[in-house]
Amino acid sequence: MATIFEKISGDDAIFSGSEYRNDALLFNYIESARFADDWDIYSDHKNAVILLPHHGNRVWIWTSSAIKTDTAKLIDICRFLRDSHITKPEIYLKHEVSENFSDLYALASLEYGYVVKDELSLAAFVYDGGEIQEAPDGETIIHIDKNNPEHVRLVTEFYRACREEFHWYEKFDRKVNEYLNTQLYAYVKDGKMLANVVIGSHTDHYIRIKSVAVLADHRRQGIGYEMCCFIINRIIACGKKPILYTHIKNAAAMALFKKSGFKLHDKIYLIKTDETNA
Repeated sequence: MATIFEKISGDDAIFSGSEYRNDALLFNYIESARFADDWDIYSDHKNAVILLPHHGNRVWIWTSSAIKTDTAKLIDICRFLRDSHITKPEIYLKHEVSENFSDLYALASLEYGYVVKDELSLAAFVYDGGEIQEAPDGETIIHIDKNNPEHVRLVTEFYRACREEFHWYEKFDRKVNEYLNTQLYAYVKDGKMLANVVIGSHTDHYIRIKSVAVLADHRRQGIGYEMCCFIINRIIACGKKPILYTHIKNAAAMALFKKSGFKLHDKIYLIKTDETNA
């Protein structure tokens, strides 16, 4: 008989165990779930499944290391996702359980209607240093205001220049609007945005840096590092720690974050799925 996943709170006793308590990434997401109306946490009192409805199909699965070869537990999770009516889920896993999990997931998909469409690894960083050298003053780095037409121009031109790299075509206008509605800081010189940093979710202990982007023609000039210095110090001033994710194959980003004082905390495995034709 399958183990039942029940809805729990971020204060549930499951998170008092050392394997969970010492996981900064889990702690960050549990805090976020606790403060958001539309984040739900489910558990079989050993493994946690966090659903993010406002992202449509994004699922964070946090497990004990025991799930590595546990086919039955995999099928329990697949059944839970199926019964929750989550189509084409994007599943995030701790890297240490991913090697066997992805193969087992493909096996279970034959019954539960999912196939693995794409797989990639993310590096998860937590800032572990003290205060670092301050970046340029406010005349160089500005906080973007979506109600300021000049700021809208800066953002639009920046992402138009990145459109090919980001593969933004039909969805270009929508993506620009999404960024205008984020907490975004821009490095501006001679009326042009050369780089930006986007701030994501805030919790009691962490603030997530969603992205650091530099125009291709202005990379390797120290601008990305200056932006990291700037935003790290702003987050530290709030009494919190910066946290971020990047693709493991993005060697330039990995080097930049390590130079800026971030420590590789964990690796996350992302499985993108599609529906079977069955």
